[in-house]
Amino acid sequence: MSMNNSNSNSRSFARSPQQRKEILRKIITRAQSLLHNQEEVLMDSEMMSLSSNVLKQCTRSLTKRVCSYNHIEFAQKLVQYVKQLPDVESEIPNWSLLESRVIKSFKKTSHYTTLLGTLVPLEKKEINRRKPIVRETQAQIKKPDNVVTVEKEEESAEQTVKMNKIISKYYKTYHKPLDFFKLVLNPDDFGKTVQNILQISFLIRDGRVVVTKDASGVLVVQPCSKDKTQEKVGKRPNIQNVMYLNMEQWK
Repeated sequence: MSMNNSNSNSRSFARSPQQRKEILRKIITRAQSLLHNQEEVLMDSEMMSLSSNVLKQCTRSLTKRVCSYNHIEFAQKLVQYVKQLPDVESEIPNWSLLESRVIKSFKKTSHYTTLLGTLVPLEKKEINRRKPIVRETQAQIKKPDNVVTVEKEEESAEQTVKMNKIISKYYKTYHKPLDFFKLVLNPDDFGKTVQNILQISFLIRDGRVVVTKDASGVLVVQPCSKDKTQEKVGKRPNIQNVMYLNMEQWK
């Protein structure tokens, strides 16, 4: 600001007196013109304020009239209009007469038809539903007691020892082998017969007895001597076989 003032002062001092007078005259003329038009400016402002007030009132009244709707008045005018129609003679208005005029104000939905017509409905397929499968409850599996197993093993071992004693005693008494089928067959019990065959197979496995055929081709059983038992030690193991026997053969 100080620099601008210094520049303007330097310019004013540089101007001539005649130039200064001209500038001063322009400023005075402008001020007088503003003072002369002051009344017109005041009148213009008053006119603008009055016109704005008038527009505001008109807007309020117009809004009230547009938003106001009296359904009773509308119904009365509608009844008067129907009664004034030429076809109406009774005091009770015929509202069906308005149909031809009012229906024009509603938009109709256009009808649509196909050339091939409607589709033929397909037959419904029967669905064969599976019947629910009822599963039987599985019986609870119980592990046998060790005591029972031990007793059965001891009983089987006793039967094997008993069978070995019978074969040895017969061989010592008669000095000949024992007929295999006479030894194992039980005429009253098929199960015991099978059990006897198993006992013989166990003795063969352990090397205590030998099953051979005599001169007539009959199976015979005889105990194995200690010498033969020692000879077989370290050699190939004994072959244990169980012969096939069904109920018909047993009978």
